[in-house]
Amino acid sequence: MRTFLIAAVAVLGATAAQAADIAERPYTKALPPSPAYNWTGFYAGVNVGYGFGDQSAGFAAGDPFIQQLTSGPGFPPGTQIPSAAYDMKGVTGGIQLGYNFQVAPQWVMGLETDFNGLDFNASAASTFRLGPMLGMSDVVGLAANQKADWFGTLRGRIGWLPADRLLVYGTGGLAYGQIKETLVFNGAPNSSAGSGSSNVGFRCSATGLGCFVGSSSKIEIGYAAGAGVEYAISRDVTLRAEYLYVNLGKTSTRASAVTPQIPYAPASFVANFGDFDFDVVRAGVNYRF
Repeated sequence: MRTFLIAAVAVLGATAAQAADIAERPYTKALPPSPAYNWTGFYAGVNVGYGFGDQSAGFAAGDPFIQQLTSGPGFPPGTQIPSAAYDMKGVTGGIQLGYNFQVAPQWVMGLETDFNGLDFNASAASTFRLGPMLGMSDVVGLAANQKADWFGTLRGRIGWLPADRLLVYGTGGLAYGQIKETLVFNGAPNSSAGSGSSNVGFRCSATGLGCFVGSSSKIEIGYAAGAGVEYAISRDVTLRAEYLYVNLGKTSTRASAVTPQIPYAPASFVANFGDFDFDVVRAGVNYRF
């Protein structure tokens, strides 16, 4: 019995000491869990990347007389003007501005516009022979050039959040850009011809270079679509990687004779380009306001 009493007193003493120790400790409130990252708000940023695409140019007569010289009766096979293919590629970089709205815990919608420099400059050439009216020995050529210095887009975005700070999105909308084109016909030296029925003609110089010349500069409108992934490294800064397909539609350019065959009007050639479309892969950084 004595042993039991001694043990009970020891237990009660230890319990009382522990309670006194807890009572003397300062009270600390548990911290609430940190809120989930929210994507709603405006942002602005910069991007840099690379653009590339396959282009084509088809060449044709711009009037009935040139049509007769390039594809009229009496031509052997293969004397029509061949088409040409070429690559467009170069560095791109620019700025973007947009707004995100987190519509649900895992869904984000938004609108973005960007404006970008573009280093595209490529040429296509076609060599052929004029028809019997000038002799089958007259080898001539057409050279076309396309150049683009900038493009921009206005796109919607819809994204899914596999994690609070990771956004996977698709995007699409309007695209626009400036396309510059030139077309030059180099003929046989001192060649000339004219048609009374068509009232057109041409006369080449002693070198035959630049016999027909034409150029154009247009702002074309098309569409853009793509996808990307964006990650928030802090409350204010996000990093992204993005792919875009841009299509600005078909264009054409006419080259007229620099010196017509008097008394006729200048004859002409036409370059019909395929869709001016290209792919862009780029990386960017955004600052959230």
